[in-house]
Amino acid sequence: MIEASLHRIHLPRGTVVSVRVGAEIRPDEVIGLRRGAMAPVRVPITRPLHRQPAEIEELLVVHPGERVDAEQPLALVEGAGVVLAPVAGLVLAASGRDGTLLLAPLAAEETVIGHVRGRVRAVEEGALVIEVPAARLHGVGGSGEAVHGELVVGVPNPGDELRAAAIDAGATGKILVGGSRASAETLTRARAMGVAGIVLGGVLDKELRDFEAIQRRRREAGGMTGAFGILLVEGFGKVGIDPQLFSWFRAHAGRVASLFGADGLLYVYDASPLPSRRALAKVGDRVIAHRRPFQGRGGVLVGMMEDLHAAQSGIPTRMALVRFEDGRLAPVPLANIEATVVPEGR
Repeated sequence: MIEASLHRIHLPRGTVVSVRVGAEIRPDEVIGLRRGAMAPVRVPITRPLHRQPAEIEELLVVHPGERVDAEQPLALVEGAGVVLAPVAGLVLAASGRDGTLLLAPLAAEETVIGHVRGRVRAVEEGALVIEVPAARLHGVGGSGEAVHGELVVGVPNPGDELRAAAIDAGATGKILVGGSRASAETLTRARAMGVAGIVLGGVLDKELRDFEAIQRRRREAGGMTGAFGILLVEGFGKVGIDPQLFSWFRAHAGRVASLFGADGLLYVYDASPLPSRRALAKVGDRVIAHRRPFQGRGGVLVGMMEDLHAAQSGIPTRMALVRFEDGRLAPVPLANIEATVVPEGR
């Protein structure tokens, strides 16, 4: 049985929370409403009240960080008049140099989605704490927004590259599990086809930079809709997914998942426990290599080499003989492999 873990949803500034402690929420549920701030405007304060700019602090009846409604008093002088807010907005700052108040008008109200399933444990300043009953996978990195969707495996083998041709309209709204990498073209197509997120063993730095540059240009042109997240589970570069973990993904295809790209985190609901790893591998263990040239490749530890041998770095170390999935037998520094442990009952 999966133990529930605590997840903190960071709320955008100005969010008014609409759920209570103890409530059960779904990944697609609205958890709050917010009105974002637009380009700020300067509201004259001291001039209409016939005062000096340096006196502005004494005249104000609002403070920086406070939200105000249209026509709400900002400053007043008894018998001299009052200055009203021209629009609803967020008070940013007061200037003693020119006697003005910086006010950011509020945009149209928008919903805030949690993208996670669970029970609300706490409502904090700027965050919700959710108890999530799901398998929780920490990757080595990621990018993009929070998303959720059905888990789909997009490649036949853990070391295969996810290619653009494999992505069609059937992947819309899904979280797609790839293999060793995906090109900028593939990531761009996935984004355009409405794929919610992609899970990869690794990605080349240049491909990720090219993809993010394309997204930045589209965002500036106003052509971006929806959210998209990327999770890397093994490393950077062309790195396959641990075969045991890949089998776990295959077994859970069709389950709902939540991906938090910026946090490098994936939740899979109604799932069995994830394969775990331990550093001290023994002969007979299934292992995963986590350093080049075999990074992300799985196999079986078939023997230990006697004495110390020089690794690629030239440093003498203990070496293990690993027979990889493709049948190749190779010496690997013992420090560069971990045993993969499949939970009992799977």
